[in-house]
Amino acid sequence: MHSPLDPSADAVGCCAFLRRPASFSRHLGYRPLAPLEEPPPPVRVVVGKERRVFLVDPFVLDSNPFRILMEAAGDERSRRKGAVFVDVDAILFEHMLWLAYNEPSSSFSSSASLFQLNLKEIIQFYSQDN
Repeated sequence: MHSPLDPSADAVGCCAFLRRPASFSRHLGYRPLAPLEEPPPPVRVVVGKERRVFLVDPFVLDSNPFRILMEAAGDERSRRKGAVFVDVDAILFEHMLWLAYNEPSSSFSSSASLFQLNLKEIIQFYSQDN
């Protein structure tokens, strides 16, 4: 029986721990995780005569029906104090947002094609300038 105090037992129970070089982990494809990027903050969109405020995700404003609407909103004159001013009926804008967020596909493809056909006419009809 081996005793922890027996010197001959030390030679038998000896273990060697080998270290891998630091470059070994790079060969296995391991790398430190990049810090998570926070999503961009929502864009404040002020709509219509009522000046209803909507907080909209930037990716929605980059989708097709909203991209056309943002182009119609104008350039920097419509962007004041961190908000985008859109001169259309608030109900129309809210309905467009509802369609965008409730679209079964994530690409907004079918609603985008629907709006793309007559969006300029719809914007003109609902324009607050008249």
